[in-house]
Amino acid sequence: MANSNQNELSMRLFNQLSNLNTSLLDLRLSRGGNANMSGPTRETCPPDQPNTLRDLLCTLVGNQVQVTTPFGEVAGTLIAVRDDYIVMVDDTGTQVLVRIDVIEAVSEL
Repeated sequence: MANSNQNELSMRLFNQLSNLNTSLLDLRLSRGGNANMSGPTRETCPPDQPNTLRDLLCTLVGNQVQVTTPFGEVAGTLIAVRDDYIVMVDDTGTQVLVRIDVIEAVSEL
């Protein structure tokens, strides 16, 4: 039973990530961009040692993390770090956006 739930959750996460990537591509194309999603942007994570909270978050993409904000704690898989927010998927498969400027603490789970 646990394997079935884990497989279902993994499949739901995979589908959400696929839909997110498609949505980002559609948005980029609708705004006059091209399909090249890997061009340099401010949202690109730096290759050097982390100097800021955003840089630290970049090193944790793909990992289970917990972020603390004035509004409470959010735990899940960190799937993206954007210019001013992060994208996480919690244990129910729900996508959660958290502004970087309200993050008080980050811990890897």
